[in-house]
Amino acid sequence: MSGMNYSKRVALLQAELRRHSLGALLVSDETNVSYLSGFTGHDSMLLVTPKKAFFITDSRYIEEAAQAVKGFDILLVEVSTYSTIDELVKKNRLKTVGFESMDLPFEVASRLNSMAGPARFKPVKDMVEMQRSVKDSSEIALIKSSIRLTRKVFDKVAALVRPGVSEKSLAKKIQMEFIEAGASAAFDPIVASGPNASRPHSRPSDTSVKNNSFVMIDIGARLDGYCSDFTRTIPLGRVKDKFKMIYEVVRVAQQKAIDMVAPGVAASDIDSAARGYIEDRGFGKYFGHSLGHGVGMGIHEPPAVSRTNRSALKSGMVMTIEPAIYIPGFGGVRTEDMVLVTDRGCEVLTR
Repeated sequence: MSGMNYSKRVALLQAELRRHSLGALLVSDETNVSYLSGFTGHDSMLLVTPKKAFFITDSRYIEEAAQAVKGFDILLVEVSTYSTIDELVKKNRLKTVGFESMDLPFEVASRLNSMAGPARFKPVKDMVEMQRSVKDSSEIALIKSSIRLTRKVFDKVAALVRPGVSEKSLAKKIQMEFIEAGASAAFDPIVASGPNASRPHSRPSDTSVKNNSFVMIDIGARLDGYCSDFTRTIPLGRVKDKFKMIYEVVRVAQQKAIDMVAPGVAASDIDSAARGYIEDRGFGKYFGHSLGHGVGMGIHEPPAVSRTNRSALKSGMVMTIEPAIYIPGFGGVRTEDMVLVTDRGCEVLTR
């Protein structure tokens, strides 16, 4: 990914290591490896100390790494990854090494702990992910490009929504449009019509769209390494007054949340703004998931816009705001937009 300042990213991580008194962090998550180094291959790791950064890979990727990765000492795994890490730990006299606890399997961490001599491996959660949550201008530009493609594909597919068309055919069209544009779907598209829309992650089926009903479509692109996420619920014909009422509740709830987005505001307060409105209208039990999530190199990443996340938003964060009401046997409505936290408030990216 051109235009990315990888050396700055590594320097920020090294500052975090010093702040947490960690001798090093073993980065195993592929997205985090790519974020810090620019490498887009597989089966590679980073070992970052407060002063040095090492890139660890095997013979399948060594040539690619030598060409693409700058600012790291590149190490070829000759015997095993375990022995390579063990040698690095001992050579650099590391006492405490953090590892990504949400990615590295327990057995791997246990084996590393048993063979690293006096060093101890310590579970660390979301250290790189939290750094990723604040986007720079290059990342924001790529996210906006991904959004533009998603809106373009959505408009094409929305024009095909009519009675008789199947959920599966619409989902297939979405995926093909992304591929033809040189991208891919960031996740399996959700196309749920009528009662199927009561399931938040309903899988497209052979069910045909009915007149006087509605279709929920949730799509997102992965373009040049960055994702987008967008949902609309489309009515067809003369829908029931119940649908109109639910749609309006969700619309107002979303706007109340968006109006609150600004640096320093707790993510949980944003969730409460939308959830409280939905509860006041008598639909609280029909909205179970969090209000939103961060989007970037991953389709789901920090910050979580949830009831439990009291962390304050920061300028540069990109997240979804997606309130919903799901009523079993009837269907559901979800409206999802992506917002960028700015110095003064937020910018809605998907409208």
